[in-house]
Amino acid sequence: MKISAAAAALLSLAVPTATAWTAVPTSTSIVRSSSVSIRSPSLLQSTTVKDAAMEEVAAAKAAAPASTNPEIFGTVSSSKLNKLYDLVVIGGGPAGVAGAIKAAQMGRRSIVIDKPKFDAGVLPNGLDLFFGGPTGLFSKALRDLAKTTNVAAMRAQHMDSDVIWKQITNGIVKLAMRNSEGQCRTLARYGIDYLQGSAMLLGEDDPANAVAESKFEDDMDSPEDGLRSVKICDAKTIDEDGNLVDSDLTVTGTKVLVCTGSKS
Repeated sequence: MKISAAAAALLSLAVPTATAWTAVPTSTSIVRSSSVSIRSPSLLQSTTVKDAAMEEVAAAKAAAPASTNPEIFGTVSSSKLNKLYDLVVIGGGPAGVAGAIKAAQMGRRSIVIDKPKFDAGVLPNGLDLFFGGPTGLFSKALRDLAKTTNVAAMRAQHMDSDVIWKQITNGIVKLAMRNSEGQCRTLARYGIDYLQGSAMLLGEDDPANAVAESKFEDDMDSPEDGLRSVKICDAKTIDEDGNLVDSDLTVTGTKVLVCTGSKS
């Protein structure tokens, strides 16, 4: 999914205060297009805004309550990853999520692997605000809020432009959180694993793939069709003791669906 520089700056500005929003969504939010526009203040043009936001996010993570496994989203137990998947999906956009759900509806075991766009977009609980979101989610959310936000009333209360813009960005992040958290919970209801990490599809003649074919020979419905392995880097898995550990690993599936979108 492609994002604009303005959307990235907008998100980095709003993420620190969004960690306090914990409402569980019941459905994916739908945003509407509108011709109404809101003029952002010059604050977004500052080169120090992103650095300040990153520092606040780091402080929020440091202040988070200690837990054996504080990250809820984007982690999978190592015992699950060591088993054969029917479908491995690379890319957590709308197409990747829909493909995994369709496989689950057909009784197939699937996993979605997605790399967060940048660290500032990941909350302390591991929720990636971009996960499962359509292209242009934030611009559409901005237009939707332009219809529902009464800027004139805020100005009548002598609110500064920066305060008004902060209210708007917080609303945008809430919409993004509703979308991404709703997608994660939908995957969980279907028994679909979701792992954050950088994925690379290995060739059929790769040694790791040959080892996997020997390991899962008895688990394949059609051994003649073979299988494919995917190498995952910078992932976090849950070990046998329930601890969160950094891992570089390989997962194997009878089918692999690549849904990374356009890179141009």
